[in-house]
Formats: sequence, structure tokens, C-alpha cells
Amino acid sequence: MKSKLIYSLVLAIVLGIAGFIGQAVLAQTASPSAEVSVSSASADKKAVEDLKEKVANKVAEIRKKDIRAVAGKAISISSNSIKIKKDNESEYEIKIDEALTKYFKISGDTQKEIKKDDIEKNDYIIVSGVITDKTVTANSIFVDQPYIVENGKITEVDKENYNITVLTADKSNYKLSIEDTTKQQIVDIKTLNVNKSGFSKIIVGDSVHFVTKSSPSEDGFYKADKILIVPQEYFMK
Repeated sequence: MKSKLIYSLVLAIVLGIAGFIGQAVLAQTASPSAEVSVSSASADKKAVEDLKEKVANKVAEIRKKDIRAVAGKAISISSNSIKIKKDNESEYEIKIDEALTKYFKISGDTQKEIKKDDIEKNDYIIVSGVITDKTVTANSIFVDQPYIVENGKITEVDKENYNITVLTADKSNYKLSIEDTTKQQIVDIKTLNVNKSGFSKIIVGDSVHFVTKSSPSEDGFYKADKILIVPQEYFMK
């Protein structure tokens, strides 16, 4: 009886030890697989994130390199595009992204954000974006008034009304209205410095470089924004 009790106790101990060893072996064999699985998933996720970051950086780099500007008159406007015509008659299609494209109105030295619906046919617009052939993917669209930058010889001076007439090299005549806001400058022929000037110093025969808005008034005068007078004596030296 005593021997049977001892045998049963030994058997229980042996089975207990065997069970513990089995659990330990199972834990040792299962744990590496779980760790490998978790580690692999983390590595894959990091690789995907790294790839996305590299692609995003590359796209940003390409877009930065390819960002250019084109300007012209709007000749047609649809829900997702604007067609413009440049001075040289070239036409460009401006593609609009509702989520990304921004619109601005330029007034003097300031600009304010506007909506696409504020853009009208015949508006002069400047577009910055990625240009491919004759298509522009617009980042920003600016509504502005076009400027004329020209030079020529002064043929008439109206001292009473503060107007001058300029004949350009291509035989075009511009009647310029000199306003209080017009920035007037003149070249000192002795020092070649550019100094402030006034209307009284403008003489027929002088050369003039001028900047003006492209739309004349009803009587045909252009309001001069800036003029630079080069006295005719400069060319006689």
C-alpha cells in the first residue's frame, strides 16, 4: 500500500514536470514566430511610409522646378478650366483644381483673395503652375490689369493739360496723361544719375521710357504710371 502511494506521487511529479517542460517548449517555439510577425509588419509599414515620403518629396521637387507663369486675356471660362490668349495669339488651357487653386485680385501693390466666379471673360490674368505644352495646371490665378512698357520720342507737349504724345519705334502714337501719381524721373546727362523730375522739364524731342495701363480712357489717353526722360542732349555728346 505504501509502495503504491509512493508510485502515484512520483508519477504525478513526473507528469507535472513534463507538462511544465511542454509549456516552456511551446512558449519558446511560439514566441519567436509572434515576434517575427509583429516585427515584419512594423518593417513593412515603415517601408511604405518611407516610400510615400520619398514620392511626396519628389513630386514637390518636380513641381517646384516646373512652376512657371503665363499671362493673357481670358477668352472662355468653364467649370474646371479657363482658356487664355497671350499677346502673341498663343492660347493656353488653364486647368483648375477646386481644392488647390487659389484666386487673387491685384490692385496696385496689394492683392486680395477672390473666388473663381469673380473672374470674367476678357479679364487679364496671370497664372502660376506646372506648364505642359499649352496646358497649365494652376496653383494660383491673379486677376490684374495689363501694362504697356514702351519707349519713344516725345512729339507733343500739352503744358495746360499735362499730356504728352510719344512716337515709338514701330510708329505707334501714345497719348500719355501725366497724373499727380505718375512717378517722373530724368537722367542727368552729366552724371548719368536718375533724379526726380517734374512736368516742366519735359521737352519735345526728348526720349522717354514709360509704363502705363493698357486700357486708355474714352478720349484715347493712357494714364502714365512711370516715365523716365532722357534729354535729347544726351545723344548729341
